[in-house]
Amino acid sequence: MTCLRTFLLLAALGACAHGQKSILVITADQSDYLLSAGGTVAGMIAQGATARLVRVTNDEKDSWDLPPEETARRARQESEEAARILGIQEVVSLGYRAGELGGVSPTELRDRLMFYIRLHKPDVVFLPNSYTHYDEVLDRFYTGQAAEEACRAAALENFQPAFAAAGLKPHVTPERYYYAQPVDPRRREPEGPATFVPQPKALDITAAIEKKVRAAQALKTANRSMALRIKQRLEESGRRLPLLDTVDDGAIDKLVEINVRKLGEIGAEGQSFRYGEEFQHAGLEYRIPSKYRK
Repeated sequence: MTCLRTFLLLAALGACAHGQKSILVITADQSDYLLSAGGTVAGMIAQGATARLVRVTNDEKDSWDLPPEETARRARQESEEAARILGIQEVVSLGYRAGELGGVSPTELRDRLMFYIRLHKPDVVFLPNSYTHYDEVLDRFYTGQAAEEACRAAALENFQPAFAAAGLKPHVTPERYYYAQPVDPRRREPEGPATFVPQPKALDITAAIEKKVRAAQALKTANRSMALRIKQRLEESGRRLPLLDTVDDGAIDKLVEINVRKLGEIGAEGQSFRYGEEFQHAGLEYRIPSKYRK
């Protein structure tokens, strides 16, 4: 039993022994991780962590009056700028067409994500929460499912033996943060006991809120599309938002700021801090039952 306890602890904590945390953020699209977890990622970076981002789709549909190719080009540049503002050191874009991950092999996507887990050996992985029941963007579901499986597969040597032959050895990620925007009223309810079940966790992002706002504002192409679509839908129903009477850069940036701050306020409800982000957190207790840690 002592040997088992030692092995489990080393597996879960070994990556953190070198001091500086390594973070891998996996996102289906350019805005999901930023709005759901950007403040937490920026806060960890400010404390000395290094972070990399894997962006699965190319966001080529998220624009207004732009062809797909130009939209994808701008989205890549803007997503890299947003990541730079947060302090993320590298962005990898896998280039899948947005809204069409349902036609991609889950094994293919899992293995591509597993490659980056074994390559960078993160202490923390941020991934979309595929267990939410309210997000209409199914790319986030498919990405979350593949990322969760990739975390598990990356630790087992018989998944992709060719990776190990190339020097990418199996890796156990000690912590996972499952993120989603806080609109589900059941989001703070644990689905079961802590052991082997991620638990709700709210983190203070007040110190990082300005950086998160600026990063979100950097997604100019998607933000313009969002503003114009909101205005269009309001006009179709006979309503108006005075802020969008003139859709210019100032109005769009203000709309984005309001959105980011309000999401942060929702994430901090019931907490002692002003702005927060919520996760389903899989940490030490999730991976190692308490009976093995005594």
